[in-house]
Amino acid sequence: MRRLDTPELLDEHDAPAEDVERSLRDLQRFNRYCGGTRVYRAIVRRLAGSNPFVIDLGAGTADLVDSLGGRGVAVDWNIRHLIYRKPRAWRVVADARQLPFRDNAADAVTSSHFFHHFTPEENAQILRESLRVARVGVAFTDTRRHVAPLLFTLLLRWFHLVGRITAFDAPASVRRGYTTSEVREIAPSAIVENYFPFRWAMLLRK
Repeated sequence: MRRLDTPELLDEHDAPAEDVERSLRDLQRFNRYCGGTRVYRAIVRRLAGSNPFVIDLGAGTADLVDSLGGRGVAVDWNIRHLIYRKPRAWRVVADARQLPFRDNAADAVTSSHFFHHFTPEENAQILRESLRVARVGVAFTDTRRHVAPLLFTLLLRWFHLVGRITAFDAPASVRRGYTTSEVREIAPSAIVENYFPFRWAMLLRK
């Protein structure tokens, strides 16, 4: 399946608030029931132990960094995503390609379902910046580009089980996604593994 870099509606600045809030709820449900939270917690703890201080990129509502149970920083470019709920994590509006943190500011820099938003060149830049900020390393995870998750997201749309934005964005994000081999090309020194269901995870140590 060829990668198609189609912009997603949630990335728009002027999306209606009601649609944005429904999409954020949909994303929280995906994390809870489709393996996002489980895989995120597993790889972060594998990299940085049981109680790390992390900076999470593209954090949205910060539900994943909060799931670690400790302190952390939720970074997102859109303040509306960060203020949707009141997380335990500190919240920072910033560009992942130019992080406003000092060197070794956190144990690890993390992300989930974020990598696909960027070109290979942009992701290489994000990884370099993340390694600068991380003391131990980087733990990223995302959906693998594959026909099975694409069909799943299309079924959710056909049966009206998600909001308007998610109905468009979920299939688009699968089409924008990377395969495991493509991630390895972007980060040759990283450990990149497949996780059920149809997720990849990257561990990159300093």
